[in-house]
Amino acid sequence: MSATVIYLFILVLVGGEHLRKSVKTGSVTLAYHSIYGMTIQCTSGVIYPASLCIYSPFNDVILPDNTVAFIEAKASVPVSIPRDHVLLKTFLLIPLQGAPLMRAISR
Repeated sequence: MSATVIYLFILVLVGGEHLRKSVKTGSVTLAYHSIYGMTIQCTSGVIYPASLCIYSPFNDVILPDNTVAFIEAKASVPVSIPRDHVLLKTFLLIPLQGAPLMRAISR
């Protein structure tokens, strides 16, 4: 059993992987996702491992590193945390133009 919550984020995406998996065991239907490893820090300072999952067509490309994006995601928090990752399933992703973080660092 896990808790489910909706979160809004502005994130910098780095190190994505393009994965494919069967929708059902033994099925020929495949689903494609981009996965980004991340952590979630609570206001108490506790840090939990998390994975950001973005549905992605089979021929889609990974977003370039340091892409700043507005993300709306459903978080599934397992009871066995921190042994298992928090899974963030994205249902809205809006890449923002430019990379303000990189401009601020280069100054």
